[in-house]
Amino acid sequence: MRILFVVGLSSGVLLGEETWWSLRPLVSPEVPAADGGWGRNVVDRFVHAKMEERGLSPSEEADRATLIRRLSYDLTGLPPSLEEVEAFVGDQGEDAYERVVERLLASPAYGEHSARHWLDVARYAETHGYDKDQPRENAWPYRDYVIRSLNEDKRWGQFVEEQIAGDVLYPEGPDSVVALGFLAAGPWDLIAHMEVGEEKVDGRIAKHLDRDEMIAGVFNAFMSTTVQCAQCHDHKIDPITMVDYYRLHTIFAAVDRVDRAYAADPEVRREGLVLGQGIEAKEKELKEIEAELARVGQLGRRVALPAELEDSRRRLEELPTSGKVYAIATEFAPSAKFLPTKGKLREIRLLDRGDLRSPKEVMEPGVPPLWEGVEPLLSLPEEHGEGERRAALARYVTDRANPLTWRSVVNRVWSNLFGRGIAATPNDFGRMGELPTHPELLDWLALQFRDEGGQSLKGLHRLLVTSATYRQASTCRPGQAEIDQGARYLWRMNRRRLSAEEIRDSVLLASGQLDRTMGGKSFKDFVIEKPMHSPHYQYHLHDPNDAASHRRTIYRMIVRSQTQPFLTTLDCADPSRSVAVRDESTTGLQALALMNNPFMEVMAGQFAKRLAGEERPVEALFRHGLAREPKELELALFERYRQEHGLENSCRIFFSLSEFVYVD
Repeated sequence: MRILFVVGLSSGVLLGEETWWSLRPLVSPEVPAADGGWGRNVVDRFVHAKMEERGLSPSEEADRATLIRRLSYDLTGLPPSLEEVEAFVGDQGEDAYERVVERLLASPAYGEHSARHWLDVARYAETHGYDKDQPRENAWPYRDYVIRSLNEDKRWGQFVEEQIAGDVLYPEGPDSVVALGFLAAGPWDLIAHMEVGEEKVDGRIAKHLDRDEMIAGVFNAFMSTTVQCAQCHDHKIDPITMVDYYRLHTIFAAVDRVDRAYAADPEVRREGLVLGQGIEAKEKELKEIEAELARVGQLGRRVALPAELEDSRRRLEELPTSGKVYAIATEFAPSAKFLPTKGKLREIRLLDRGDLRSPKEVMEPGVPPLWEGVEPLLSLPEEHGEGERRAALARYVTDRANPLTWRSVVNRVWSNLFGRGIAATPNDFGRMGELPTHPELLDWLALQFRDEGGQSLKGLHRLLVTSATYRQASTCRPGQAEIDQGARYLWRMNRRRLSAEEIRDSVLLASGQLDRTMGGKSFKDFVIEKPMHSPHYQYHLHDPNDAASHRRTIYRMIVRSQTQPFLTTLDCADPSRSVAVRDESTTGLQALALMNNPFMEVMAGQFAKRLAGEERPVEALFRHGLAREPKELELALFERYRQEHGLENSCRIFFSLSEFVYVD
């Protein structure tokens, strides 16, 4: 298979067999024949057909206790209780499994857990990064927006569009401004913007990098496409040129990142929209008057602002707000050399070898023509604002004919559930990424999700977790492993270690300390020193007994420059980049952290207090920690250890069990 494109031109997509797999149009594939009675839905037919091609066969279904633990972690990030496990194991109804799935999808914890996956991709953090890593006290409303949207099962196309141009496409919606936190989520150089400014080259470089970060965020996250590789030269691998890339810069040419006021009250939003439209119309009228005066030779004549316009501006400023969110904006109070554009578009030029000191031709707004029918230049009115450019980009990303967006989202969900994407590089569907193992299944899922599934993430999760493929045991079968050692063709389920957040939340839950309060400002598990200069985030000074820090880990304030040592040891995502797949390492440091980190020591003590009143504390240890009764040997070993070293040390050992930190 090969891909051909013309280097130096803005259009490089060929159709037919020579087009790269991810750029081909989505066409409904032929569904394989029945799978001998093994499968439960269409997903299994595709999987079974691939198994047969390679001489593989499916594994038996996992036992019920394993299934509910797997489901609970995969859909909510939390383990099931003993009562939930026993109820499911004892439920003889034919739809028992499906009812567990529905209960978990309806849980508020679903949005919290699913949001963690998206925030990894969205490069979300609550500090700027760079050398002056100042806090972003108002980043959290975007996090809460993601959780809320996923719990509401918002249509995926709307979820995407809101994060690129919600203020334009959904101006009356409650999330129209908050969702724009996505574009501002990445690192930001405070010194270059505040202290250097656009008058100097370094300041202009900072603006350039800001736009590059937004462009990469949109294309990597929503379309699994690495357009940023075309910054200094035409993309070496994929059909994206420098012209394509710098046209994208024009879309973000007027925006900066700043704390931006928003209103949750729909009546306030509606009034603000009407006032804003009236102001825009009056300002346009004034410009036309000034242009006419200039035409007749009265350029210096002053045009007084109508009282109606002044009154509208005052009323708009006085509208009540619900708070602030760190997002993109064009209007904000100047600070040092950080000045608002007030909507004026910066001039964007193609840069020779990406060098700002070597500008070439002026760029017009456009998008890479990655599929048939895309016009490289955006069709916009002659007099248009920056928001209309972002709206055009949002419509491009969610175009039904865009094959990348719909393949990307279903591949991400598959990766989160099965441990590996159908295409194993979820942020890169280009030639540098991996080929899909089941391309026909990926296309079938993409079409099902886009059309029949109503772009419902919950519907996609429901389809996948109710498949026979998902319900397989994770037991290794030597004969199968010789053919497919990594189980890429899904002859068994992949065992996985819990994520750093899942481990911390599970420890809090077992010890009886988990605070389930949702939303609001993030908790800090550190003490900030020198906050006004270059903050030092001192994790070792934080008291793990602080009840305010016992919320789910997704509500933790995430720092870029000094990541949380305990969670980083457990492979937490790097917040300075888009992370599509977490690392899963096994190190001695992890074992030491699980035993000796102050948080683990304190929670072991709290767990011991919870168990102290039990008549049989070791049995209660297993019931609260693993939702099962201990086996005879386990009971004997832990009882002897408890007698010699105490209940608190027994709890520390318990938190390090493979069964506690792994999911089968």
